[in-house]
Amino acid sequence: MTTEQITPFLGKWILDLDESEFDQSDLPRAATCTIEEEFGLVTIRMSIISAEGEEIGGEITGVPGRAGQRLSESGLADRLLLFFEDERTLTSEARRGELTLMSARRRLSEDGHSMEVEQTVAVPGQGPVVNTGMYRRAQ
Repeated sequence: MTTEQITPFLGKWILDLDESEFDQSDLPRAATCTIEEEFGLVTIRMSIISAEGEEIGGEITGVPGRAGQRLSESGLADRLLLFFEDERTLTSEARRGELTLMSARRRLSEDGHSMEVEQTVAVPGQGPVVNTGMYRRAQ
């Protein structure tokens, strides 16, 4: 990873509820995504207020392009991958063995002012369930 690759993704992003579609759950009341980089280590933080008003947070940290890192205390996944699919797509995957359980594909718009986050979860007996959130760069 180079600084030029991650720079367009950095910053705080705010969910645009009108442009988002969730199959897995109800749309949240609000959500933000913050992406930071320090010395090559990328941290992605999600903060969500669910439709019921519950505050939910999550964080992943990794060096894009490196081999999958072990997750600590995870009952489902044993590796986390973070990589660039191309210059405008940053993807994270949670895997157990070679099976991808969850993925989040972050695609930047041409102008860099919006980011589509397509989150896919493999649900046993049901197949993939997808939430697509459109995030706008915070000013």
